[in-house]
Amino acid sequence: MDINKYNPKGKMSTKHIFSVSDLEESDIYEILHLARKLKQKQQVKEKLSVFDGKNVAIMLKSSSSRVRISFELAINRIGGKTLYLSPSDADFYRGLDYLDVAHILRSYGVNGLIVKNLSAEAVAQLRGNVLPVIHLKDGRSSACQILANLYTMWEASGRLTGMKYAALGNFVAPEAEEINAYVRCGAEVTLCAPEDLLPSGEQLRNISQYGDVLLTSSVAKAVGNADIVTTVWDGEIDRLTSYAATEELFRENPKAKYLHVLPVHHGTEVADSVLYGERSAVFTRAANLIYVEQAMVMLYFR
Repeated sequence: MDINKYNPKGKMSTKHIFSVSDLEESDIYEILHLARKLKQKQQVKEKLSVFDGKNVAIMLKSSSSRVRISFELAINRIGGKTLYLSPSDADFYRGLDYLDVAHILRSYGVNGLIVKNLSAEAVAQLRGNVLPVIHLKDGRSSACQILANLYTMWEASGRLTGMKYAALGNFVAPEAEEINAYVRCGAEVTLCAPEDLLPSGEQLRNISQYGDVLLTSSVAKAVGNADIVTTVWDGEIDRLTSYAATEELFRENPKAKYLHVLPVHHGTEVADSVLYGERSAVFTRAANLIYVEQAMVMLYFR
């Protein structure tokens, strides 16, 4: 399915988001199209009250400032209100399971619950719950981070079908949910690393559920006609100096944009001149996270 030919219907196939793999391809496109519409309205300073009267609880058992700040801003800018339950508010749910908490919040008039890193048992409790839930994970496998990446890729290249995405780094244990989401939406994904840091066996099968993923040790081959380039320097970073995002690398491909969810290894993983330069989509992606999160809460917490 081509996102540029997709006609949004404002309907989702799921009641909750516990993982990006829960979403149908059409669900992803519903979120991205609404995010684009919301961004366009806010860029011309249109005041939005589309979420007026809605209350969202953000419940984090450990500190996660970026999650809290981005969702609070996202919801407040469209007229909603947030209720933050911090780790210091553990007395609120002492002795209660997540299903109890969800029912209490629902009875208070809360419209949706944002949580992070739940146990499998807690996820199972909430799947049949009356209160809609957006469940987030750490790092690159978090649904809102993956969707913000997809939105930025679409915005930067004008397409997802046929969009060329190159990742440089360590892929012994790749984020399967992230890569599968990109391939599922039509992107052509290339992973570039030293041969022994490329996925194989079960790991390769896990990331190839919706199509082939190209593996190479050649940076020139990976980046040569890429639309989007990212770096994934997890562990083994002393072996990845040849897989850095440098000025020289981007001179080989004048159209490519650099994307990263942050944090990065400054000066080694990526040159600051790339990170803060005109080839970077890093901080555009950070801004796009707000619009994606607005779309998520509007579609699920209506």
